[in-house]
Amino acid sequence: MSWRNAVFVCLIAALGLVPAAGGAAGVAISDAWIREAPPGASMMAGYMEVRNGTSRAQALVAASSTGFARVMMHRTVVRNGVAHMEHLSQVELAPNASVRFAPGGNHLMLMNPKQALHAGDAVVIRLEFRGGLVLPVAFAVRK
Repeated sequence: MSWRNAVFVCLIAALGLVPAAGGAAGVAISDAWIREAPPGASMMAGYMEVRNGTSRAQALVAASSTGFARVMMHRTVVRNGVAHMEHLSQVELAPNASVRFAPGGNHLMLMNPKQALHAGDAVVIRLEFRGGLVLPVAFAVRK
C-alpha cells in the first residue's frame, strides 16, 4: 500500500467513515474488496457483504467513487452455458439478512479507474441506500 493510501485509509477510519459491525442505521458492510486488474484495464469488480440488521427491508440503490468514472451494480447470470452481466437498479435486503457480492454473482462494476490500483491499496466507494443513508466504505485491493 502506498503511503498516501495508508494515510487516506487511516483518516477514513479515524473519522468513523468505515462502518463496523452493526454500522449506521443497522446496515453494516464487511469484507469489502476489489480484485486487482492488469495494467490498463478499464473495468474492475468490487465485492462485499451487506448486512441489514434491522426489522425492515432496505435497498442498496446506487454506488459511486471518486476513484472511478462510474460504478454500477451488476449480477452474473448464465444462459445457455454463457455468462452475461445484468444491470441491477437496486439490491433488496430482507430484514435481518445479508446479501453477498462475490465473484460469479452480484458485484460492483468499477469503470475506468482514475489511477492504477495494486494489491494493498484501498479506495472508498459510497454506497447509497433507499431513504438517504450513505455509507463510505474503504475497499481493499486484493490479488
